[in-house]
Amino acid sequence: MVHHYDIAIIGLGCAGSHIVHELINQNVEKKIAVIDPWSDERPEKAWSFWEKGAGKWDHLVEQTWSKTIVLKKGHELKLDLEPYVYKTLDSKKFTAFAKARLEQSPHITFINGSVETVSKQTSNKQISLENGETLTADLILDSRVPKDFYEDKKSIKIFQHFKGIVIKTTGDHFDPDVCTMMDYTLMDEGTCSFTYILPYSKRSALVEFTYFSHKVVTESTYDHFLKKYIKEHLKIEEYQITDVEQGIVPMTTYDFKQHNHPDHFRIGTAGGWVKPSTGYSFKMSEKKARQLVENIRDDRKLDHGLFSKKSQLYDATLLDVLDKNNGNGDEVFYKLYSSNKMKYFFRFLDEETTFLQDLRIMFPMTSMAFLKPFFAHLPKIFGRNQG
Repeated sequence: MVHHYDIAIIGLGCAGSHIVHELINQNVEKKIAVIDPWSDERPEKAWSFWEKGAGKWDHLVEQTWSKTIVLKKGHELKLDLEPYVYKTLDSKKFTAFAKARLEQSPHITFINGSVETVSKQTSNKQISLENGETLTADLILDSRVPKDFYEDKKSIKIFQHFKGIVIKTTGDHFDPDVCTMMDYTLMDEGTCSFTYILPYSKRSALVEFTYFSHKVVTESTYDHFLKKYIKEHLKIEEYQITDVEQGIVPMTTYDFKQHNHPDHFRIGTAGGWVKPSTGYSFKMSEKKARQLVENIRDDRKLDHGLFSKKSQLYDATLLDVLDKNNGNGDEVFYKLYSSNKMKYFFRFLDEETTFLQDLRIMFPMTSMAFLKPFFAHLPKIFGRNQG
């Protein structure tokens, strides 16, 4: 027997989990399937974000910070994040919370499995699983990145890739009230690369070496820079590694929206929900999931209110600069942080600023390196359909 659903969600990652929460919160009474190759052994990652004060995920949050520092050679910025708070949570706990909620819902069925193919039927879509099972749905929300993205040669593709280790020390080495957003004092020459630190206590922290670059490096390269930074910059000789995380996040001008259809809609990374200029996705996915579910509930076009062409233009401009001048990323990001108060900068990254506020933030960046790509991408983006 082939089961039919109103909505099928492929993938219970960041975006899929946010959508599940919104479907339940907004009382969408449709027959829904969530398909995911669930395993309790799935890798654990630190998902970090900023928001004003208390938030609805605080019961899952591992640590918060009200101050941060940004460094490059010879310079250090100490920044107060107020009224924002920087937070981090465990990805496994967040997705497990979504799974627990959906299993309590009378409208949602969880299917543990992997999707092999999606095919068009006369009046709906058929989903075939790797175990041979099939189901149909009127609408598919799909988190799988389309293969065309990897084959595309026209868009800018920069990857945020990283390896992080949680270390435990015998002495006090960290300030648990201050995180390090970007430390460019140690870089892999010719690349935009930096160290990111989330202190959990005076003796424990996530230390991560991160790239915004065109190519992923070998694991031994991450290890080299992590060891060098811990020894020479943190002055720590002895430590224990208690956890490891790695990841690759695309930062791209690729138009994922071209793959959207009224009955098959891409979500998460596959839908362009990652902020292209920063690689942050948690709060962006939360915001877009809320809008998408409102659109489903109110029978609007699925992409209504999801994307801002203005923000796409700013993201494309910054990506173009990083694409052509990758080794100068430290100068670009340090100037952005040093020229703006964090409360305005975070609003800008959250795509919540007015055009006048945008101009104030972007004005310090108005060199030829920025103006040329800005005007090059302007007609491409504003001449493109949103859907």
